[in-house]
Amino acid sequence: MKNSTNTIITVILAVAVVALFVLHFTDQRSKSPKVTPIQAGDSAVVMPIAYVTLDSLMSQYNYAKDVNDKLMASAETKQANLNAQGRQLEKEMQDFQYKMNNNAFFSQERAEREYQRLGKKQQDFQQLQQKLSGELMEEQAKTMKALSDTIWSQIRTYNELHGHYQVILSNQGGSIIYSVPMYDITEEVVKYLNDKYDPSKSNPEKKEETKK
Repeated sequence: MKNSTNTIITVILAVAVVALFVLHFTDQRSKSPKVTPIQAGDSAVVMPIAYVTLDSLMSQYNYAKDVNDKLMASAETKQANLNAQGRQLEKEMQDFQYKMNNNAFFSQERAEREYQRLGKKQQDFQQLQQKLSGELMEEQAKTMKALSDTIWSQIRTYNELHGHYQVILSNQGGSIIYSVPMYDITEEVVKYLNDKYDPSKSNPEKKEETKK
């Protein structure tokens, strides 16, 4: 069950980041100024377009890794508590069955009360499973939205300070069919993001340097 939960978290995390990035880039692309046409075959001109490889960014950005670790730790804690309660419930149900098989109850009424108690406890356990699952999904959604917003904000600031690209794309979601390495700014962006990240602060964005 634990491994299944971790797998679900990883998938949700990856899908959430990609989806939010696609939404961000799509929205910003619609607001971006038109790119000045460039003559085909002019190798002396560099297109004002770049792209970021999200898989590499998410695996190398320290804030993203810390977020993933935090989500995993939260899920593991919830799962451990749930497993402990599940084992206790299973033990009580086995004890009940053992007593039933050996006619250990002094009256039918006592057996029925114990049966009803265990039924209620099992129902409460199932509700707890659903509650913890919902809490985890909500925590993931909020955390990943904050991460996505931070990355987009930082990339936008990076571009204002260093890039001056008119369009920055992601390589996820079919945005790019083919590209050449010269337009890949992933390494530069990751370095910029990690330089700005302060793990001691709740907000990973540091104060930007004043433009000269």
